[in-house]
Amino acid sequence: MDDRYSGAQSSIPAKAQQLFDEARLFDCFEEGETVAVKCHMGEWNNSAYLRPILIRVIVDKIKEHGGRPFVTDTTTAPYYFYGARSTADLHLETAARNGFTAESMGCPIIISDGLYGTDDIKIDIPDGLILKEGYMAKGIADADSMIVISHFKGHGSGVYGGSIKNIAIGCSSKRGKFNVHMCNHPTVGWNHWEFTSENCIGEECPDAELCNNMCPAHAIKIKEDHAEFDPDKCIGCFGHQRPLYRCDLWEKGEMFNDWRNYFLVGMGDAASAYVEQMGKDKIGYLSYALDIAPACDCVPGSDRPVIPNMGVFASRDMVAIDIAALDMSVKATGIPGSAAETHGVMDSGDEKFTGIVGMSQWITANTCVAHGSGSKEYELVEPELREDEAWLAHKSFSPGRPSGWYLNKVMAKAEAWTPAGGFKYSEKPRLTIDELSKR
Repeated sequence: MDDRYSGAQSSIPAKAQQLFDEARLFDCFEEGETVAVKCHMGEWNNSAYLRPILIRVIVDKIKEHGGRPFVTDTTTAPYYFYGARSTADLHLETAARNGFTAESMGCPIIISDGLYGTDDIKIDIPDGLILKEGYMAKGIADADSMIVISHFKGHGSGVYGGSIKNIAIGCSSKRGKFNVHMCNHPTVGWNHWEFTSENCIGEECPDAELCNNMCPAHAIKIKEDHAEFDPDKCIGCFGHQRPLYRCDLWEKGEMFNDWRNYFLVGMGDAASAYVEQMGKDKIGYLSYALDIAPACDCVPGSDRPVIPNMGVFASRDMVAIDIAALDMSVKATGIPGSAAETHGVMDSGDEKFTGIVGMSQWITANTCVAHGSGSKEYELVEPELREDEAWLAHKSFSPGRPSGWYLNKVMAKAEAWTPAGGFKYSEKPRLTIDELSKR
């Protein structure tokens, strides 16, 4: 359903609730079962993440159908100097700042891989295209079912973000994220790239202390006039990303492009394994293609959207829902002044995210198809607005009486608000409408 508004029943929250029913996402769970509502609650100072109301209305639908929801995400790898979600307590503080609390959600918020991201289950992936194992957050793995609510947008490493990435990375524990990012891959891992320590000016750099504390394994050390890297200590945590890009401490070469593409394959492996672990029939997907920024909600800020809003999608297939959104993004025209213009992908027919990031936007979905965890074939169904949807959206906070019912007693007492109290007006504006209409 599109993002246009023409009345209460056409609001984005109302459309999301309608699609929840149209796609029969309630078939994913039985009455009384726990339902993990997997979403991204935004990085510190990010402003494009999904508004809390867009998650809350789905929580309400789950409860309406007898499920016991909890909103959830996982801890992150230390990819920023001041990453605000690397531990559960920091994550919850950031979520609350962004408007996500138990009160606003109407259910608990749980960081599913524990305080430091160590609570997980190991899943063997013997037929993985590149991964041979995955590490799924235990809180999600233990849930009876899951509704995956995704923000469709671009992504600097994943090319685009949608349902597949929300499972592959979002459902991974901390070491699961290390594993999928493959920074310790035996041939293309970051610990194999040539380290160029002379690019570091050493302890006089204002970021020296930060760089000394980015790596939790202390594989990077800042010395008096240079940096040292011990590849044997590297745990593949992604923490050396910042000094790498800011100071060019690694000679990336061709291995860099291989690593980036292998990561896209790894996400498909992980997502497929996690779906198999929980069961395809126990997972439903809903995506909001709004505020379609070129980068993910993991960054501490948001760039101008690259294409106009496309609306809301729902499906029982994580590949189909992503491909439908990607296909629609290809048909869209770019927004002037955005990254789409910078990278020359403004026209309908251009692969927006492929052009912006420089890698194919189809790799991860094709990996999932190879595993049989989803299909690229889909039928795009655009249901008519349900006239009753406006009232359904109000059930969660009101017994259904019109506003006047709540106000009539106090209005009767507030004489100044009644016709008898009167308001004072001029007969007509002192300046003419024509005079006021000119620039």
